[in-house]
Amino acid sequence: MVASDEHDAEGGLISDEYTNPHKRQAMHEKRMRKMNGILPLIAPPELFGEPDADVTLIGWGSTEGVIREAIEQLAASHHIVANNLQIKWLVPLHADAIMQTLSSSKRTIIIENNFSGQFARYLRSETSFVPDGYIRKYDGEPFMPHHVVEGVKQILARETTQYVPVHEMLV
Repeated sequence: MVASDEHDAEGGLISDEYTNPHKRQAMHEKRMRKMNGILPLIAPPELFGEPDADVTLIGWGSTEGVIREAIEQLAASHHIVANNLQIKWLVPLHADAIMQTLSSSKRTIIIENNFSGQFARYLRSETSFVPDGYIRKYDGEPFMPHHVVEGVKQILARETTQYVPVHEMLV
């Protein structure tokens, strides 16, 4: 049995009372070697939709379904062809595969459910990638497809680079 604190290879706890910096460093390096070995075992993200779309919508986490619905609405009602690159693994990150896909995108928008743009900042720190726009929702409610559609329209029209939908109160 192993505690959640740092431990040695035999499972012995390396706590604040007994800290062996060399053992602690060795265990950390061992863990990072495991991460490098995991990356080839995880499928890289694949582009969903037309490869030559007007815009690539980049999402992670719970945004996949709503982005896919928005893609249908953009095509049907607004004649905007969009595709989706949905990131499923942040650590380890398929940075090379992500950048290969995004390098051929005409325009890019990151869609995420938080105020600070955590995923956008993480992606930029790992790859130097900066999208053309952001759609962020942080009122505690989930995205609806029309939120994404409206944000995409405004960003593509260059009315804004960051769209924040307002949740409608349903009575």
